[in-house]
Amino acid sequence: MGLGIVEPRRQGTQVPATALLLQDDLTGTTGKEKDEIVLVPRPSNTPRDPLNWPLWKKDLCLFAICLSITLGGIQSAILETVNGVLLLDFQTSITKVENLSSYPPLACAISCIFASVLARMIGKRPVYLISTTIFLISTVWCALTKMDYGSFFTARFISGLGLGAYEAIVLSTVGDLYFVHQRGKRIAFLNVMSLGPVNLSPIISGYVADKYGWRTNFWIMTAFTAVALLLIFFAAPETSYNRPAIYETDLTSGDNLPITEERLAADAIATAKEPGSDISSGPADKEITSVEMHKDQSPRSYWQELLPIRGLETRDNPIVLLARFFACGLYPAVIWSFLVGGTYVAWFIALTVVVAQIFSPPPISYTPAQLGHLNAFPAVGAVVAFGVMGALADSTAKYAARRNNGIYEPEFRLYLISFGLFIGVPGLALFGWYASTAAPGHTINWVVMSFIYGMVIFTTVTQQTNTFAYLLDAHRDISVETAVFSVMLRNFFSFGAGKFLPIWLIKSGPASTFYAIAGIQAALVLTTVPLYFYGKVIREFYHRHNPFRFLHVEAGHRLA
Repeated sequence: MGLGIVEPRRQGTQVPATALLLQDDLTGTTGKEKDEIVLVPRPSNTPRDPLNWPLWKKDLCLFAICLSITLGGIQSAILETVNGVLLLDFQTSITKVENLSSYPPLACAISCIFASVLARMIGKRPVYLISTTIFLISTVWCALTKMDYGSFFTARFISGLGLGAYEAIVLSTVGDLYFVHQRGKRIAFLNVMSLGPVNLSPIISGYVADKYGWRTNFWIMTAFTAVALLLIFFAAPETSYNRPAIYETDLTSGDNLPITEERLAADAIATAKEPGSDISSGPADKEITSVEMHKDQSPRSYWQELLPIRGLETRDNPIVLLARFFACGLYPAVIWSFLVGGTYVAWFIALTVVVAQIFSPPPISYTPAQLGHLNAFPAVGAVVAFGVMGALADSTAKYAARRNNGIYEPEFRLYLISFGLFIGVPGLALFGWYASTAAPGHTINWVVMSFIYGMVIFTTVTQQTNTFAYLLDAHRDISVETAVFSVMLRNFFSFGAGKFLPIWLIKSGPASTFYAIAGIQAALVLTTVPLYFYGKVIREFYHRHNPFRFLHVEAGHRLA
């Protein structure tokens, strides 16, 4: 029982996702023990394996993808400060105006399923290109809309469809590119790129809407989206790679561990005998980004990597691939990921829908620009969350592995979930309380309100980072399916929250509403405690009783 984690009753077998991450290295003359990072998973012996790419190329690819994620997040909040203006422009109801922000997550939930199936079949790169193109078209459409609510609503819905790929397959892209000890800070980066600029958006868009009109925001978005599409085309090669199973050391079980170690040892010897190979030990705890390899495949040229599609990646039946996503609902970790991380994101999205409802009417009477100011501390909170997670996400996991004799468990990602209990829950409760104190002759201080709002966003970033990191490490072999199912639940909940939260606020007021939400989130965060202790038992059980195998939807059902 390492660090309180309960071991499965079946002894003598390696549980998938449990891996040797650190090993002692007795160095030269001092005899002092130092830790050397073991690459998990092991890179294969070909330069075409994305794990063997130089780190700058991996990070540039991730940045290109994250720019589109950022624009998608900005698009979701771009109307936050102008709901009152839209109400007058379109001469419609507040419910229909709020639908302009609540329906795109529903569209995203639908499209992410099909985007992920398509990514399995033809690769991730073409799906990213298609999604960004759809998003660009919808942004131009929004900018050109005059006084036709139906046309504007359709454009907004299509923009949600264009975001499907960035919700569905980005997590598995991180798994394609990075080793276990590198993933935490990258997942934190993509989350802050998703949620951080969302909070800057209302500050800028509120000012632009006041001075130039709300449509100008969409023309600005069009320019940035065109740049994002070019960056995806030129800097984001295909990351899907069918690596031989012997190298997937974080996926192996006790059934194939001996042959894996034997094959890897033989491969290392063969590599050492290659002319010009140079195997040497580096400094202790050094981050290794590539290894020497056989030249059994020549690397693809840059121009070859620019091809939008390289053919079918699998001939698996698309109906079976589609069914696999719903089978993920049987995995406790997937449901937990939605309950602990996804719900925080959903409440954040719902908050962008109701901010104008809370702060625009008397006695507060904020203008669009003033509503934008409320997002100052949330933007700072997202950046601070990235800094905290960048510093702690991977180092905490490595520290725990060191305490556990070098053995890494995905449950080591769960320590930082405590941010949700000690910062997020008080933030939600304080948000409701302070908003309810406004009265005629007594307005609220926007700096205080913004700081409280920032507590919620800080927690949203940390929770999403930790839950996604755990999900990726615990079930990397089905990371596309698990991420899609979790995101699908989150977006359906976001849609529902965006519909019922305004009504809840009208009936109960901010204080009672957010006290209830804070209590719900506290209870959900506490479900992490049993997952930490029994997560390894659950992983071993689901390896032996694979739902995909039980439902006959495992990989290998081919097209005719």
